[in-house]
Amino acid sequence: MRLGSDPDFSLMPELFAEPLRMHLHAFSRFVRLADAVTDNNALARDEKLARLTALEAALADGREPLWSPEANSVAKDLRTSLQASAIPVEHARHILQAFRRDARGHVCHSWHDLMIYCQFAAAPIGRYMLHLVGEDIGRCGRPADALCGGLHILRQLRDCEDPTIHFNRLCIPRQFLDDAMITPQYLRAPSAKGQTRAVLDRVLDGVERLLSESRPLSGLIRNRGLTMHATIVLCRAHRLVRRFRVRDPLRERVGLAPWQRTFCRWLGTLRAVGRF
Repeated sequence: MRLGSDPDFSLMPELFAEPLRMHLHAFSRFVRLADAVTDNNALARDEKLARLTALEAALADGREPLWSPEANSVAKDLRTSLQASAIPVEHARHILQAFRRDARGHVCHSWHDLMIYCQFAAAPIGRYMLHLVGEDIGRCGRPADALCGGLHILRQLRDCEDPTIHFNRLCIPRQFLDDAMITPQYLRAPSAKGQTRAVLDRVLDGVERLLSESRPLSGLIRNRGLTMHATIVLCRAHRLVRRFRVRDPLRERVGLAPWQRTFCRWLGTLRAVGRF
């Protein structure tokens, strides 16, 4: 599950009850702000880390000021939302921890390392949504983590063609490159060929395993809106993997066609109607 303005995996607040939407928007804005700080190439590493730390402090005790009125507003809104909804602040803190790791340039060396990273960078989004609608984390947590991890990796892979994105943000384990006897510079080539293509396909193999692990999720969730949301994004993720198999992410940003997104939306609606 993805929060933000991404057309393939964006939050669909209209699927949820009206009282929940303000909380979803507050969490979404906070994640987008932290993500923007981490990806801002105009900021030095120390400044990125300082801003991410300031966001965490603002959640903890409402401390101000941050670096802009917008940042103050975003942090204040989430703090108020978390207090009103009685949702633990740990979800937001874990995401900030992952972003600080990104800002320091940490590279995932193995698939296991990447999965640990996704437990902080991606899984908290799904767990926040489960908490918000009152789902059982013990029952739904693991498949939700797998879905969020797969979505996060796919989203980052689409940035391969952007030369401003540092390698550590692409969610490609360094071991995969070493096994193929290539370096991160190969990902700056005009197209993915030979071993570079093999590395991308190996990552996609891992994503498919995660999506397979997440398949039971929509049947475990009891909230209708979240069931629809999970079904829609899982459908879109499967189709995006297929697009990655035949498209070149070094040459173009890989995404879904509008009709594919619409198809998944209808599929999610029909399955939810069938259950509820």
